[in-house]
Amino acid sequence: MTAAHKIDIPEEQWDRVFAPSSCLATITTIDSDGRVNAASFGTCTRVCHDPVYIAFTVGVVKDTANNVLSTGEFVVNLPAWDKRQLEQVRVTGLSFEPGVNELEKAGLTAVPSRLVRPPRIADFGRHFECEVAWTQSWLHRLMVCGKVVAVSCTAGLVDPDGYVLWDKVKSAHYCGAPYHGNFVAAYEVMGADMVYNGPEATAGERTLPASGS
Repeated sequence: MTAAHKIDIPEEQWDRVFAPSSCLATITTIDSDGRVNAASFGTCTRVCHDPVYIAFTVGVVKDTANNVLSTGEFVVNLPAWDKRQLEQVRVTGLSFEPGVNELEKAGLTAVPSRLVRPPRIADFGRHFECEVAWTQSWLHRLMVCGKVVAVSCTAGLVDPDGYVLWDKVKSAHYCGAPYHGNFVAAYEVMGADMVYNGPEATAGERTLPASGS
């Protein structure tokens, strides 16, 4: 796969492309010497719609933590509900020595990002390039919040208005550490009617496409 398979998403559609609002992700960073690192995260969450910000937490001794603190950039890459991709996610979740390129270990292909130095992962469908807005340490964790500065995806995963085509993106979630190595699909859509008729129900209501469109 090459960068030619990727399309740039206009800024007004960025919020639509990051769906569900929390996703399984592999985050790419670089260290101060420019060496690539990739690490998997079971929960990566959009925490602001406009502008779009994405947050995640990482162990304070991990390469990802050191890299975002030293370079201020990262890329969120979203894999699909696909056995091969999920196996690769597990490999990038291992604790390799600093300086080891996890993409190579997992058989993943790096392609240059549009605006930041860490690469995108060509094999995965959606990419959110971020600049670090703030970090917060607590216990043994570092919370990282990044402002999205560019979004791209594999052609054919979104409609002309930027809404994801669920049967194409096939988003996935990690079951969590107690469920070692297991994932769940996160792309079956069910619409829920608003059964409350008060004024709060329409205040700030977003217009969404019909389910399955």
